[in-house]
Amino acid sequence: MTTSNLTALIDAFADLKARQAALEIEEKNLKAALADVPAGNYESDTYRLSIIDSVRDGADKELAAEIKQAVEAYKATLSRQYLCAHTTHTPIRTHKIGAPTGKDLAQ
Repeated sequence: MTTSNLTALIDAFADLKARQAALEIEEKNLKAALADVPAGNYESDTYRLSIIDSVRDGADKELAAEIKQAVEAYKATLSRQYLCAHTTHTPIRTHKIGAPTGKDLAQ
């Protein structure tokens, strides 16, 4: 890959992330504008919108800490071999965008 191809890819990726951030802000503003609309199904000439109110149950901080402690205590009873045999490894690639530093990083 040539340097010009790489810089074009970097610029395109950074531009995409910037547009994505702007869209997230726009989405937040639109959701705020719809906050007073009651749950239900609504249609425009082009789209259908379903607003669904629901409740998610989750552990509070105290219970989460107790669960974490219980899991750690249970893991401590398992052998290293057992843990290794039942551990999966998932490759993950992360892309982060920042301002250029002027350094040649292709070395």
